[in-house]
Amino acid sequence: MSILHVENLTKSFADRTLFSDVSFEIRPGERVGLIGVNGCGKSTLMRILMGKEPYDSGSFGMRQGAKLSYVEQIPKLSDDVDLYHFTLEAFRPLLDLEDEESRILKKLEADPDNRDRLIARQSVVLEALERGGGSTFRAMTRSALLGLGFCEDDLSRPATTFSGGQISKAMLARAILEDADLLLLDEPTNNLDVTAIRWLEDYFKLYKGAVLVVSHDRAFLDDTVTRMLELQNGRMRGTAGNYTRYMELKLSEREYLKKVYLRKQKEIKRIEGIIAQQKRWNQERNYVTIASKEKQIERIREGMVEPEKDEKSIAFRFQTPAPTGNEVIVLHELGKSYGEQHVFSHLNTIVWARECVCVIGANGCGKTTLLKILTGVERPSEGTYKLGAGVRLGYYAQHTYDLNDANSVIGELSDAFPFMDYNQLRGALGRFLFRNDDIEKRIGSLSGGEKARIRLLKLVLSGANVLLLDEPTNHLDIASAEMLESALETFEGTVLIVSHDRYLVRRLADRVILLTENGLVEQTDESDDLFLRIVERKAEKSKAQTERTDNPYLKRREARTERAKAKQEMHRIERLIEQNEAQRRAAEQSLEEAQRTNAYREMERLYETISALDAEETALYDQLEAAEAAVKAIETEEDR
Repeated sequence: MSILHVENLTKSFADRTLFSDVSFEIRPGERVGLIGVNGCGKSTLMRILMGKEPYDSGSFGMRQGAKLSYVEQIPKLSDDVDLYHFTLEAFRPLLDLEDEESRILKKLEADPDNRDRLIARQSVVLEALERGGGSTFRAMTRSALLGLGFCEDDLSRPATTFSGGQISKAMLARAILEDADLLLLDEPTNNLDVTAIRWLEDYFKLYKGAVLVVSHDRAFLDDTVTRMLELQNGRMRGTAGNYTRYMELKLSEREYLKKVYLRKQKEIKRIEGIIAQQKRWNQERNYVTIASKEKQIERIREGMVEPEKDEKSIAFRFQTPAPTGNEVIVLHELGKSYGEQHVFSHLNTIVWARECVCVIGANGCGKTTLLKILTGVERPSEGTYKLGAGVRLGYYAQHTYDLNDANSVIGELSDAFPFMDYNQLRGALGRFLFRNDDIEKRIGSLSGGEKARIRLLKLVLSGANVLLLDEPTNHLDIASAEMLESALETFEGTVLIVSHDRYLVRRLADRVILLTENGLVEQTDESDDLFLRIVERKAEKSKAQTERTDNPYLKRREARTERAKAKQEMHRIERLIEQNEAQRRAAEQSLEEAQRTNAYREMERLYETISALDAEETALYDQLEAAEAAVKAIETEEDR
């Protein structure tokens, strides 16, 4: 018997259907992962299941007597609640019973005439408290927090004074203490350090209840879930297995459906050719054949299912950066304290040009503080740091304090890049999925994922040659995170990343450094799969170097020829993009005129034209990215 059953659930906002006819069930003990692009409705679905959000149609229900617990992505915290009492809310029913018992004691003194009734009720309350663990729940709360790495002094600190990762730990502790039959977790690994994520993974292995987890953490999904669900184009789909297995099956199914669809299209064209031939002969028996063939086409079309397209994701590349000196960042005995609060000291390292260095460490160890020192936002308490010659920093902050909530989307970009004209800004926003009226939205009304895309776009447009990235994949959906990783792979500058995203670290890192309060520790444990990819990458680079041709003259001549061809192709695509943009501007002007005159048929035609131009623009930028990558690869080979 399922613990949660969802059938034909539909949710709309204004004139937009978020999802429709969503059906699934979760059985006891299952670990189910839920993925989807930002804005597809994952968090909304979670709130619906918790009764915090209305829905349009369909139904859902829990098994009778089953208990549900929810860990939301961004909790509302009060300044007057300390960490201990924030976590203690897991036992709200027991706290309510304690409050009632206290009220009964006061009434016994003030109302002796109802003594017997009050004593009877007191007995019921005390029995319920004992059954629910009234004598142990406070000790359990304290033990859980200490076990998650908090110290005794932390328990009395206001919850609002802790970092996002520390609050995430406290929320997880609260959910665990509730001992629910089904845990709903919304991005539980956001802001957690690697140690805390592994603790959560280990806990899931022992947890007896079921779990439904929304996450973009691919390594976490691979290590924990037994079934995957995906919200895509307003529909729900899924299969058994972890994230990697799901993607393998999804790609295989798509390839199969694509082949079947193309085969049926070819069959229709073949039959249409026969019909055209029969019409030329123009005899009575030919028209009988034509009618039969037309029915055959109708039957084929009735059974045709066009393969589902991927939802749109951001498309971008970093510009070729200006060169820097060989030593990009140099730290010497760097330290930071806030009064008597020691953060770190004795940081010594050199980040070299075109290197990708990932910094990991426990929540609160000072990773973000280190990046702020390098950008000049904070000052070190001791030691020194030096930026190399020609360094132009680009900083992606973990939080959104660098955005003006009062600005419109396009106004935010215009303030940051006043030298860019309206059409350039609009084109850039389009590649980051801000189109039409989206560009006039206020920054303050955007979701966490939309704000992350704005900050990422500002970074791309900055032209920086050294990128400092603080948890860059937080709030990005999986497709956007993979696009960012692809862009960083081809970036020719230097990258310093603070991240707990193990997929990103495996794919990009040349070095991994652990930040501790007493210094930086290079991570070289090849038995850990987190660092195995680094060793593989270095081996690949070494192999590529040994495979270069021994004839330098021929090598240079061939490279010049290939480079010229690749650049010619790149310029051709750029001209097509300019033509596309000109056609879109003309179509939008015509659409504005049609809207003023209420020419609905013309409006419909222009909407279709603009949609086709959007699709063409995306394809052209994909081609341009591939062409630029080819040029860079050739130039890199020439430099060796």
